[in-house]
Amino acid sequence: MHDRLRPLWPLSLLASLVAGAAQAQSSTDVTRESLVREAREGALPEAIAGLERLYAQTGDERVRADLIALLVRAERYQQALDVCTGCRVEQYQAGELETLGSAARSVQAFDQALVYYQALAQRDPEATQALLGQALVYTDQQRYTEAGIALERYERLAGSTTQGLEARGYLASQTQNPVQELAARQALVERDTDNTGELQAVYRLAVGLGASSAARELMLAHPDTFAASDRLWLAYYEAVTDIRLGIHTDQPNRTASGLAQLDSVLAAPGLPDELETRAEYDKVVALSELRRFSEAEALSMRLELQYGALPDYVLRARALALNGLGRPDEAATLYRELIRRSPQMAVDPDDPLNEGLFYSYTDAQRFKEADRLLQSWLGKEPEYRWDFTRTVQIDNTNYQKILMLDVLLTAWRGQMDEASERLASYQAQAPGEPYLWITKGDLERDRGWPREAETSYRMAETLLPPDQRYQAEHGVLLARLQRGQWEGTTTEIAREISEARPSASRDELAREWREARAPQLSATVTRATGDGTGTQASKEWRSQVRLDGPRDARGSRPFVEQINQYGEFDERELRAGYTMAGYEINLHPATVVVAAGTGAQLGRDFLAQVDIRYAFDDQLSATLGADINSVDTPLRALDDGVSADRYRAELAFRRDERGTGAIGVSAMDFSDDNLRRAAYGYWRETLYHLDRWQIDAEVQASASLNDDVTASYFNPERDANLGGLLSVNYEIPLDYRQSFTQTLTIGSGRHWQENVDAENTWSIGYGHRFELAPRFELEYGITRERAVYDGIPEYDNTLSAGFVWRFQ
Repeated sequence: MHDRLRPLWPLSLLASLVAGAAQAQSSTDVTRESLVREAREGALPEAIAGLERLYAQTGDERVRADLIALLVRAERYQQALDVCTGCRVEQYQAGELETLGSAARSVQAFDQALVYYQALAQRDPEATQALLGQALVYTDQQRYTEAGIALERYERLAGSTTQGLEARGYLASQTQNPVQELAARQALVERDTDNTGELQAVYRLAVGLGASSAARELMLAHPDTFAASDRLWLAYYEAVTDIRLGIHTDQPNRTASGLAQLDSVLAAPGLPDELETRAEYDKVVALSELRRFSEAEALSMRLELQYGALPDYVLRARALALNGLGRPDEAATLYRELIRRSPQMAVDPDDPLNEGLFYSYTDAQRFKEADRLLQSWLGKEPEYRWDFTRTVQIDNTNYQKILMLDVLLTAWRGQMDEASERLASYQAQAPGEPYLWITKGDLERDRGWPREAETSYRMAETLLPPDQRYQAEHGVLLARLQRGQWEGTTTEIAREISEARPSASRDELAREWREARAPQLSATVTRATGDGTGTQASKEWRSQVRLDGPRDARGSRPFVEQINQYGEFDERELRAGYTMAGYEINLHPATVVVAAGTGAQLGRDFLAQVDIRYAFDDQLSATLGADINSVDTPLRALDDGVSADRYRAELAFRRDERGTGAIGVSAMDFSDDNLRRAAYGYWRETLYHLDRWQIDAEVQASASLNDDVTASYFNPERDANLGGLLSVNYEIPLDYRQSFTQTLTIGSGRHWQENVDAENTWSIGYGHRFELAPRFELEYGITRERAVYDGIPEYDNTLSAGFVWRFQ
């Protein structure tokens, strides 16, 4: 029996082995399923630990798959990837590949994730999750074209799904395509109107795109989804939108509205720190654009101390504020740093940084640097550029801007003729361009031709649309102020300063009016010592102090004046003093100055003055004057008890900023029956002016005729003088509108006098001048000269000093 069963023993063994394996498999599955149930019931860590022990014991692929799934569920991604470090990709089930791909992506192992998703796609070309996973990983890797292809394949197979829309939104956000992202997010919200995350994402995109009304409607429709901070963010975005649109559309009122809303956001309780920071940054921008420079600079300094380095757009606003505050060197430093970091912004067609840097250089009188900047910039700008369609060439605004800036720079460097000629050539090509007329008016004002400037500004007004005429209108008011037409003009200026839009021209109008009205104290003093033995004093002093009151709405002002004279003759000291009060009356185009006072010491009599000046045009003016007991009466005449009245007339001509002169006659009626008749003339011409250097020349001629009266004062029967003076000036900029100028003067001449030999005269002098506009000017110098009196040469050393102090 036993022998007959022997051939069947292998079959029995196989059956036993199969039965044992089935029993073992059944036991593994039971344990595995039990552990999975534990995980579902919340005992996730215990279930993972049990599966790890079971997998170590059995190596079962289903245990491995469940273990990987639970580890990913527990967000223990790296442990999931390390479950089977020796497994080949081919050994994993399809579900495991998808799970491992997700785990690898979660730990940013994008190449490994792509391997799993690609393996899953090769195993099943229609596995939509493989395509979706590839699209997400490609987006992570910034391989946006491949991501888009994978998404399109996914959408062809799976249609429009929630996962697909989320992937589409993710791709759009990474490629900074807010419009496509918004479309994807909106589709997700339509599928699930209670999806808080997507509602907030749509809100964020809407405000980011400037669709604040849509964002507000979304917030009203889902009030429970948004917190108070979300409402503050919306108010902030609305404010920033107003500020940016106000800047780009040149509507300061809109910028001001945005600033007011920013202030309300900043005043709100419970303001998030990030929102507060961003709102304050944008406030700096708004304040600068509204030309509230002091506030902008103070806020930017506080923010820099509080948060460290400022964003570039805030630094740009700060640079504008620094320029407006008269700190151009600091502004130039900021502009150069911004250009270094973003070179393309230097030549931006809409708002080039080079323009701000140019004005910083010129305000600081760094003219050579400004010129180098323009030449470098011009080399980068073609005369024409393509429009946005890339089909039509249009004028390059930057190229034209450079040409105009070069005209201004040429004028500011002292070459007004060349600047005017160049501007005239541009106007011949474009006579209807209003801003060329405005520039022409500016140059004419600088050249001292305010009436011609007004004509140019009026032409610009006719060519500009009504809302853009403010710059030309301000130019007209400045021209009137400059030529003395105050009546009516000052009322318009006050209104413009109060109501006009913030602009550089409004700031200039306010500054010029403020400085023209300001009261001021001025003083000059001269001390001469010489070896004269003739009619002149061996020592002489003369001082003059004048206090001018503020100008009224008509341009008139009161003044008081104190004049003192001292001379030492033959070891005798002679002194005279005068105190006067007067009024300068503006009767444009005439100006009348009247004054009266009394003398002291040698000149004790009542004295009075009247001067009438009439301006025929920008170039020609005439002055008539009369003095009763003139302050120009020589000290020796006063010592002899002789007083004098003086009458004078002058015709002055001002060609331009480089040339001016006058001719005049006078009669001085002395009480000793002497009548001194005199005539004079002079012409001053700037021979050279470029940047810091200026060379001026002056020619002077005078003659007098006196009665034959015995007098102790200098009283030649006839005499005449002809002389010339050359001055060389070198200016050193100290700060905005502040400078130090050194001047060397050399003069020579010839003096003729009746009954004596003609003699040569000469002078040499050196002086300093500090101009600290608008408040203070100081000037002093020393001169050595040779003069001739009654044929006797006399040598004098003269010290002089003077200052002007304006009260503002």
